[in-house]
Amino acid sequence: MGLRLPELRSRGRRFLLGLTLGFLASAAMATVTSLGYFSGYQGKALDLYFWAQGRTRAPEIVLVAIDDAAFQRLNERQPLPREYLAGVIRGLRKSGARLIGLDVDLRRPTNPADDRALLAVLRGAPGDPAGPVVVARTLTVASDSAGDIRYRPMPLYDPLLETASGFAEVPKDDDGFFRRIPLVVPLGDGRVLPSLSLRLLARLGGLDPVDFARTLAGPEPVGLSLPEWDEARGALRQASPLRFFRDDDWKINFIGPAGSFLTVGSDAVYQLGVSGQEVARENPLRHRIVLVGATFGESRDAFPTQRGIMYGVEIHANILHTLLTRSQIQPVAWGASLLLQFILCLVISALFARVRPNRALVIALGVSGLAALGLIRWTAAHGTYWIDFLTPILAIRLAAGLHDRMERRRVRQSFHQYIGREVADRIYSDDPTLAGQRRTVSILFTDLRDFTTLSEAMAADQVARQLNEYFPMMVEAVQRHRGIINDFIGDAVMAVYGAPLDNPEHALDAVRTALAMQAGLVALNAGWQARGLNTLKMGIGIHTGPVFAGNVGSSNRMKYTVVGDAVNVAARVEGLNKELHTTLLITDDTYAAVKEHVEVKDCGELQVKGRHQAVKVYEVLALAEAATGPQRRRRWGRDGGASWAAFSFWPRRAPSPRRPETPSPS
Repeated sequence: MGLRLPELRSRGRRFLLGLTLGFLASAAMATVTSLGYFSGYQGKALDLYFWAQGRTRAPEIVLVAIDDAAFQRLNERQPLPREYLAGVIRGLRKSGARLIGLDVDLRRPTNPADDRALLAVLRGAPGDPAGPVVVARTLTVASDSAGDIRYRPMPLYDPLLETASGFAEVPKDDDGFFRRIPLVVPLGDGRVLPSLSLRLLARLGGLDPVDFARTLAGPEPVGLSLPEWDEARGALRQASPLRFFRDDDWKINFIGPAGSFLTVGSDAVYQLGVSGQEVARENPLRHRIVLVGATFGESRDAFPTQRGIMYGVEIHANILHTLLTRSQIQPVAWGASLLLQFILCLVISALFARVRPNRALVIALGVSGLAALGLIRWTAAHGTYWIDFLTPILAIRLAAGLHDRMERRRVRQSFHQYIGREVADRIYSDDPTLAGQRRTVSILFTDLRDFTTLSEAMAADQVARQLNEYFPMMVEAVQRHRGIINDFIGDAVMAVYGAPLDNPEHALDAVRTALAMQAGLVALNAGWQARGLNTLKMGIGIHTGPVFAGNVGSSNRMKYTVVGDAVNVAARVEGLNKELHTTLLITDDTYAAVKEHVEVKDCGELQVKGRHQAVKVYEVLALAEAATGPQRRRRWGRDGGASWAAFSFWPRRAPSPRRPETPSPS
């Protein structure tokens, strides 16, 4: 006897299933991630790269910070006084800076004399080694008639500054962090605007502004011959090609947290610019690329990055260093990513063929996580390629989920025809393993009386029609009271209560099921009698006891069942109905669990086949709340003696066991 589960798949079939699901999941996740749906999670995964990388040096770039002390000395005026900015630029030129970038808002005009003085300093004198200062511009976003996004740079206070400018905005990811390298933005009509960092790099390479703009607006990929920093020698080397597409998704290779670049206060540089004192030949600004920017609190120019909160000028310094050293972080080649996906598909397939999906998922995620950490450490130390390990891990989770869902659906389809929806929902929400365990359950057996004799006198199709009306009523009664059909044996039914899920009222549910079956058969008999068909009689036996409940069988054929002496007792008790001319019998173990809820008649202790000890049985008459007067009188006949024994201290007027009234000591 038992609830049979579908035949288990062979390892070969499970391997092919895992391989198929692995490929499908990998393809699905690759497609979804390429559309940017997991960009926020990928960004968090990229943060691990910098955790493994540590801190590097960038001696070629120096920051000049307009800090809180300088801002307070300027009486917190905004925009920053042009005279002060001019003094800072003069100090940088006197110090021998190789290249100067100014990340300060220069949109609004101020005092005309100060504006002209700053313009002259920014453009520089002929032959000045630093050349014109590269200034930052602000962008606004707009859409053209076709709905495409276009950017419009805000005008500077003097158009002459725009020929040596680059946009300062850095795109942020969905999680609000700044990780990407902006190179150019489209302005429409084939024109593009370079970023502040790319403009600085072009100026460092001595590119003509007109040729530079024409190259950026030309066909893709864009090819520029730009300077490269030799970290081993600590000096610039000969210009080398830098090729990129306008929509390349390069990542900033931060050298470290905030404060990693050498930083000089702007007040000290300003004093050099406005004083007549000589500057030492060896100073931290000589032959350096210098970026000037605001770091005072009121500037509101601080942004979140993988390395913590950074000021805008620091982010631009990191971008410039990344481009100078050609260390931009970019995904591995498509072929390498595909190979990694294929290897993981094989791993998934092998795991699913040998272990359960949940265990396979844990193993696969553990192996993938360790491999990912190893690859991150290796790439951080030996290269600038970023391996997207998040997509394969998500693919593993998806494949395992699909495999588990298919297995659950397969088992659910088998279970659903035997158990009610409530029980099925609880099974799959609690996620049981159906492994074998010892439980106390209630077992119900039903059997049709003299059905073999009746079926011999009836046509086979008529027998089948009556059974097809009878069994659905049986199954519905079992399911309605949280039981499962464990087996059909001819016209007999075996139902179990209290497995595979816990049910503290399993005995009462079994009794309620039996009474519902009796009522259902009465209704069926009335219909059959009206149609001129034979009526049926049934017997029901219920026993409560310990059993082994779980999967039993071989690897190729498995069934969920209950095994133990309690099963045999329930079957034997059902057979006593014919001898006692009763319909519903329960054992003393079941009665102990339901005695407060049912009206019964004590049938005494009887010997059953296969047991040395007698079994005490009761005939169930009705539920206590539904019992009629005669049924209560029969109950009194059953336990009157026991009730009187409770009052044995009162010596007189013993009540008649047939009286329905409760005995009174008066």
